[in-house]
Amino acid sequence: MAEEDWDDIFTNLQMSAYKKPVSRRIQRFAARQFWAEEKTDIGGDNQDYVENMFRIEETIENAELTNQLSSRTTQHPWLLEARHTAIHHIVHTGGPFGVKKVTVYTAVVYVDRFLSSMPIQDERFDAAKLLGIACLYLACEQLEEDEVQPGLSDYSSSTKCCGRIITMMRNDVVEQFRGIVTFVTPIQFIKYFLSRFCRDISRKGYAKSKTIEIIMSTIGDLRLMSLRAFVVGAAAALLASNSNILTHEMIRDEINALPQNWLIPLDEVCSCYNRLLETNMHKLQINLN
Repeated sequence: MAEEDWDDIFTNLQMSAYKKPVSRRIQRFAARQFWAEEKTDIGGDNQDYVENMFRIEETIENAELTNQLSSRTTQHPWLLEARHTAIHHIVHTGGPFGVKKVTVYTAVVYVDRFLSSMPIQDERFDAAKLLGIACLYLACEQLEEDEVQPGLSDYSSSTKCCGRIITMMRNDVVEQFRGIVTFVTPIQFIKYFLSRFCRDISRKGYAKSKTIEIIMSTIGDLRLMSLRAFVVGAAAALLASNSNILTHEMIRDEINALPQNWLIPLDEVCSCYNRLLETNMHKLQINLN
């Protein structure tokens, strides 16, 4: 299955929510979300904030809700198609609604965690579309605070899925997660990493938008989605913050300047950086020499 650039697809659909909205209410919502995403920083830029994110990750790991989908697809390859279908409906539903990118990313995290942990009885999953829509609905509940955000009736009319069925699937997801719906994403580390890695003040705005874009490009790559959010956030911020390609030694120096007790896996950051460079080089203002 060919990889799709979900970030480009979502961005185009997100703009359509503003320019060619399905309703005036959705247009107002999309406009507010677009400007909020452009102007508002997500997360914190201090050590305490990052360490709190680590504690949340530890809670998720202790609950056995980490992303195990990459290894699970070895025995059940049909899960890849189910995942692709779910992502397709997240992007093609969330885009025209004008939801934020962090909401879409979180919805994909929900999909991966659900497919990682759900019991498998038959070698098929017929509810992939419904799963994607329900995960988007759940992510919006957690992250979209605007009072005019799309309601259940909007999801139902847009996707041709009964609102009651969407709610039931949403409840199944929450039950599968044992009520834990707060997951850490790489986007939540952007503010911190840019404060450490982006020393060119004139590049700050570009680095922020490109870091988000790079992170969103990982949605289709199950290997990258299986890495810790901290690793992907660091690699994406390093890539967007520098006008030159970084060597292993340069990345090592940047990582070693961070608190040593964080035990950041340098090899994983370097490997992720190289993969992100390979897949995003055509989008970046970066010197190839």
